[in-house]
Amino acid sequence: MQRILMIGIDAAAGAVIFIPLFALSGSWLLKQRNRSGKIMYMLFAVYLAAVFSATGIPWYRNVIVTDMGVSWIPFADFLNSPVQYIKNSVLNVVLFVPAGIFLPLLWKEFQRLRNTAVFGLVLSLGIEILQLFTFRLTDVDDLIMNTAGSMLGYLIARQLFYVFDGKLTSEGGNCRLELPVLTGVVFLTCFTLQPYLAGCIWEWMYWR
Repeated sequence: MQRILMIGIDAAAGAVIFIPLFALSGSWLLKQRNRSGKIMYMLFAVYLAAVFSATGIPWYRNVIVTDMGVSWIPFADFLNSPVQYIKNSVLNVVLFVPAGIFLPLLWKEFQRLRNTAVFGLVLSLGIEILQLFTFRLTDVDDLIMNTAGSMLGYLIARQLFYVFDGKLTSEGGNCRLELPVLTGVVFLTCFTLQPYLAGCIWEWMYWR
């Protein structure tokens, strides 16, 4: 429960910073989107901030080079601790399910399973590379489970398209502009300013 609260506070702290930026740039970045599309875009940004928090993206002041190593052999930890392995695998799948739902709802380019799976793989790979500069282990199993989660989310989104006759699809989104800007802004926020604000929130909660 404490971990969920921490992720929520981190995501909220990031949102306080980047949502006003997206709102101010709406006439340029999101000019082709309707109101529901803009709201969905910002919700996806909050979700990414939560993912970065949950996976331990380092703060720029805490970047270090560790010797935690890289686990290249898939499913190797299952024999050592099957219960813990299954628990971690399920959490890694669930973590990326929202990505598979948001992407095809936001951009038509991701209404193909392959494109959604590639994004999940690339995002997970970027996170695993960043974990080389933390005290977390870089694990190939995380890549597999995260990618599987994005694919599962896509299948859920496709059912939503079917149930709602495609009306949930956001129109007019420019994937080549919006997605890199969103990912970059959220990452830079979490890497630099977000920990300051999250610390202030924790301090306020402690002394309240």
